[in-house]
This record gives sequence, structure tokens and C-alpha cells, in this order.
Amino acid sequence: MSSFAGRMREYPTISLDRFDRENLYARAYFLSHCHKDHMKGLKGPLLKRKLQFSRTVRLYCSFVTKELLLNNPKYAFWEEYIKEEVVVTLLPAGHCPGSVMFLFEGSRGNVLYTGDFRLATGDAPRIEYLHSGSRVKDIQSVYVDSTFYDPRYYKIPTREVCLNGISELVGNWIRQSPYHVVWLNCKAAYGYEYLFTNLGEQFNTQIHVNSLAMFIKMPEILSYVTTDRRTQIHACRHPKNEEYSQGNRMPCGCTTADGIPLRIISIKPSTMWFGERSRKTNVIIKTGASSYRACFSFHSSYSEVIYLPFLIVLKVFPCINTDSSLTRLKLMCRSRSDLAALVYKPLGVLKRSRVEQPTYGNTQITNALLNLNIQIFF
Repeated sequence: MSSFAGRMREYPTISLDRFDRENLYARAYFLSHCHKDHMKGLKGPLLKRKLQFSRTVRLYCSFVTKELLLNNPKYAFWEEYIKEEVVVTLLPAGHCPGSVMFLFEGSRGNVLYTGDFRLATGDAPRIEYLHSGSRVKDIQSVYVDSTFYDPRYYKIPTREVCLNGISELVGNWIRQSPYHVVWLNCKAAYGYEYLFTNLGEQFNTQIHVNSLAMFIKMPEILSYVTTDRRTQIHACRHPKNEEYSQGNRMPCGCTTADGIPLRIISIKPSTMWFGERSRKTNVIIKTGASSYRACFSFHSSYSEVIYLPFLIVLKVFPCINTDSSLTRLKLMCRSRSDLAALVYKPLGVLKRSRVEQPTYGNTQITNALLNLNIQIFF
């Protein structure tokens, strides 16, 4: 008999398996199952009145619990407020700090939303939550980042390859003198922290940025960035005018104390510029007297996206709609004749695995018996 009061200290606006007293002030309710000691207050007049004046309060439960609950006329008023249980798992997306993919698992099938992502070939199959035991989970639909789902971007160099190219260029330049400095012409506000931390580590220095505010709670990055302009590697935001240096001045206005002009090179990480080249190029390309392009991508390449079919996907939807990407993504999908095999059965069907009766004298009898198990088939 449950005596749980319904509230968690960590999440006080949520109530679980209790619907009276202080739980009347909750913003969301969760019902684990339909036993009366977990349903106190669920049909009470005070809660019913609250629902009449609120459009945001919801009850979350499993599909089976919903069916059992609404089968009782006393709880019929809950129908429009019930949300079936959906398990949401956050998976690493590799796009930028904090980026995640969302895996939704519920009665309508498993759905993966990648957002913007960059996973190297072979990374996705190693994500634990995309597997159930020894098998890969069936995925009803994938909403995939199709930014570079184009044969022109069939293979984009890994971040490690790009970093090696940039490191070599930076090292050869800043070792010449304290007046040789590098400006990383980073377009986005953040996302290049991989470069900052690795360059800072390799050259035992800090990277100049405009502000530390966004990194205050990220100590693993904070120690590699600074607002002190006297460093040799800068990533201060580029001005609206692409002419980053006028009179040997950095975008941040940095100059030397003794008046000796700075020797500046700029490195612009980019991907689309490389995709537009008609010939195969190096990871680092010199584009001017003191300017370079580096092939660096936050998004998965064509070859990395097409590796997702290991998930056994039925439907794929591009997050960036083009006719060509829609056509190509269809090739990733499993045959629609398999749809019937994925009918969701919330209680499952218990079956015992059949094991052939061993012949006496067979040396594999012991192994066969040890492999006998019970499996749940959906």
C-alpha cells in the first residue's frame, strides 16, 4: 500500500500517483498504474474543478493505463487531459556544445530527431540507447539533418583531420615571433570550442574571444579562452565588413605596445566553400596573401548520413526540404511491406524460445541448456 505523498523535492511542480492535498497545485501529473492506492484524489471534485479552468495541466501515463482508466466512467472526464507515456532520451549530437538528438519511444513507435548533428561514420551504432539488448531498436521515423546530404559533400574530413591541418599552419606561423598572430574567422557565436580547447592545449595558450559569459559554467572550455588581447591566437568575432584587418589591426583592435606591426593571418573554417570546388582540394587552402580556408563542418556528410540505415528505418524526413534530398532519403527506408511487423503491442507476447532436444552423447548438451531463455516478442 503506497503512502507516497506525491511530490518530489527536486521537481515540486510535478505530482506522481497522488492527486489531493498539496498535489492540487501541480502543473503535471503522472500515473504509474491503475491501483487505487496510487489514484487518491484522481476523481476528486477539487481536481476536476481545477481541470475546468486550466488548459495546460496534463496526466501522463502508459497506453494500457489510459485504456484501463477510461474504461471506468468515473474517470471519463480525464480523456482530453491524458497524454500517453512517451520516453524521451537525449543522445549526443556532436554538433556544438550542448547539442543533442531526441529519441522518442511510445505507443506510436520510436522516432529519432537528430537536430543538427555531426557523427563520424561508425559512431551511431555505438550509441547504447539505440539498442535493446543485442539488437538495434526499430525506428518508425527519423527526422534527419540534411544540410550536407548531397553527393558534393560525400566525404567531409573529420574534425581531427581539420584540426591537424590548422595546428600545423598555426604552429608554423606563431613560432616565428611574438608579433605573428592568427585570427580564427569563426562565423557562428559558438561551436568552434573543439578548436579552441585543442589549440590551447597544444600551444599552451588561451584563445582570445569577445566575452567569457557563455563559458562561465563550462570549466572544461573556460580555461582555454580569455579576453586578454595579448595572446597570439584570436577568435574575436569578425566585423560586418569582411576586411578583418585595417592597418594591421585585429578585429578586436589589438596592437603591440612597442608599435611594431602585427603579422596577421586569418583562417576561416567553412564547408560549403569546399563543396563548391570542382576539384578535390586539401583540407587547408590559401585564398589570399594572408588568408586561408579550413574544411571544418558541424554537420554530417553525405556518407555519414547514409550510414543511419543501420537503425532499420521505415520513414526518413529531411529537416531541410529539397526535392533531391527527399528522393535520396527514400533509399534509406525499409520496405513498407514490413510495416505489419511493427504493430505495437503494449503488453507483448511471452514465448519460450524453442531449443532442439539434444541427443544424448552430444558434447554440446550443456551449452544448449545454458542458452535456454525467455524472450519477449513485440
